Amino acid sequence: MKTSHLPRSKNIPSVVLIKQHFSVPKEADVREATVRELKKLFPDTTAIKGKIVGLTCPSRGIRDIAQVLITAVSFLKPHCKEVRILTAMGTHGGGTSEGERAMASDRGVTEEAVGTRIFSNMETRYIDTVNDVEAHVSEDALACDLVILTNRIKEHTDIDWPEPLPEGFYGLESGWTKILALGASKLRAIEQHRHIPTIGLGAAIEISSRRIIEGKELVIWGGLGIIENARDETAEIISARAESADRFFAIEAQALARSKELMPAMPVRTVDVLYCNSLGKDLSGQGMHTKTIGRSPYGYQQGKPWKSTMPAIYTIVGSRLSPGSHGNAIGVGLCEFITQRFDEEIEWDRTTLNSLSALCPCQARRPIVCEHDRDALEVALAMSPSGPDGPRMVFIHSTLKMEHALLSESLLNDARANSNLETLSDPSPLRFSSDGYVDLESYFRFGH
Repeated sequence: MKTSHLPRSKNIPSVVLIKQHFSVPKEADVREATVRELKKLFPDTTAIKGKIVGLTCPSRGIRDIAQVLITAVSFLKPHCKEVRILTAMGTHGGGTSEGERAMASDRGVTEEAVGTRIFSNMETRYIDTVNDVEAHVSEDALACDLVILTNRIKEHTDIDWPEPLPEGFYGLESGWTKILALGASKLRAIEQHRHIPTIGLGAAIEISSRRIIEGKELVIWGGLGIIENARDETAEIISARAESADRFFAIEAQALARSKELMPAMPVRTVDVLYCNSLGKDLSGQGMHTKTIGRSPYGYQQGKPWKSTMPAIYTIVGSRLSPGSHGNAIGVGLCEFITQRFDEEIEWDRTTLNSLSALCPCQARRPIVCEHDRDALEVALAMSPSGPDGPRMVFIHSTLKMEHALLSESLLNDARANSNLETLSDPSPLRFSSDGYVDLESYFRFGH
């Protein structure tokens, strides 16, 4: 849209480059760590002789997911009849087999790479209803003799557990239970999401997963999990047998607690304008991590944090949709402004499907579209609050990558007072490319 007639500020403040110092434990060798954990799952490989073993493949952009799956296939293949990769992406692949395969391919998971067949059919089977929660499982998983739940264990953008936890629940979020209850239920993930207003999504996935694990329809052998550090690197590879749901859930809960301690955080708590270069499904379930930006996926009030422990951000500018999202821009509704290039990258049908199945249609709402970053920032500054020292602005690549960031000059004292922040430059004018986009890569690199 044309924004030339809108109020705007031409005074974009100078910025400083900072580095945040996070705890970044790292597995020295992902392949060796995966083999180590598989040996714990299968101390006696005769247990899988003549069996078809399924390995789930998630939709998220997990750095080492391809390496973990390739290693697992290589380890298991000599001992069993067949290893199958099972795409388990809920509605994230646009609700099609081809969409799930495309997302898996983006993660480096192809039949050629992993050395075995990939199954991505969308058919599911109803298992049971427990406490009004339906359990559904993909027919591909049911065709296997046993399944290993492979996924990253991390905070989930949509899950909000009450405190204290309800009796009998473990407070699980994104991990083994989620990929079983949501990922492997394909489009029937809506059966869990519909419980968000009542018992909550976390409780629904635990109820559904418990029924499947304790049932006879499908053998869940165990889980192979990835915990990542604040640099998007593999901090831990873990495993657990699913001999009982309670023991399995308890191990996942312990892993989730460790993962939360390693999550990257915003460098300051109060922000007038946040510039996020990249949003996307491969970066976070809602494009940006809701608990990092302090905005609920089910609606928010500008400048009011979702929880008291989260940042208060008044205005968010989204610059582009990541290619790995395949057009799924769920979470775009968390922004006040986006650029023309962002808007053009959105596939609204795919975005709508994911938003509706997640019971957050507001996250498919279209923000105000500006020509480019400079245009968006000028309009955002004009309508945002500003303190006596000037606007409090933060520039990040994404909520997944925040080791480096740019802060407006007004935040320099905050940066110097924080022992976990290192100031790497003096204040200088914000650099733009010739076509009006923030030249963030001239300050720090985005890639792995």
